[in-house]
Amino acid sequence: MMPPIEFVGLETVYFLTIFLACFLIYRKIREVYRLTDYFGFHLFANIFLFLGLAYFMRFIVVILLASGVVFDSKPFEDARGIMSFSVGFLAYTSSVSILYAIYSLLWNRMVTHFGEVVIHIISLLAGFSILIFRFLPAFLIFQLLLILILLIVILINYRYYSSGKIPKVYPVYLLLFIFWLLNSSLAFGLLKEFRIFIYGLSVVVILIIGYEVLRRL
Repeated sequence: MMPPIEFVGLETVYFLTIFLACFLIYRKIREVYRLTDYFGFHLFANIFLFLGLAYFMRFIVVILLASGVVFDSKPFEDARGIMSFSVGFLAYTSSVSILYAIYSLLWNRMVTHFGEVVIHIISLLAGFSILIFRFLPAFLIFQLLLILILLIVILINYRYYSSGKIPKVYPVYLLLFIFWLLNSSLAFGLLKEFRIFIYGLSVVVILIIGYEVLRRL
């Protein structure tokens, strides 16, 4: 069963906009990182690297779902194998992106810098858990928990750095929080009737983030 052309068109435009914006933001931050060798830029760039990868996998999952390919307890066969891998990799990349956002706000106050290893271990566990148990609600709750942790870290850090240049970056983190929250509402099956509006708002948010990053760097 082929998904409707209108649906494919909408999802394609949405995916390409988010993916290209993430790529441009990532490339700009990586250029600054190469010039400054500041570890914070490395972490910040990886947020958008894995966010872009997550949206690539999301696009595949959405198209497969719309085509009638299910993700259930049946063995890996035919398109279900692709679906299973895509959902698992989506769980991994989306978790990495949010965890990098959290770690980028905390790394300079941590004694050890093994945070990146921990990020990938946690995210791999999330991905493999989806592949093994195939219980999507647990993963969605885990993602929502990460988003809430990000908000808490943003607020705590903003109060900690009450002056100087560092707080100027927090609008970007708040926009990222809004972006992830909007998309989580769709993942939980909420506000489906406002899908196009949420897509449009998400695009506006990511473009504002891109503008802020390019303007400040």
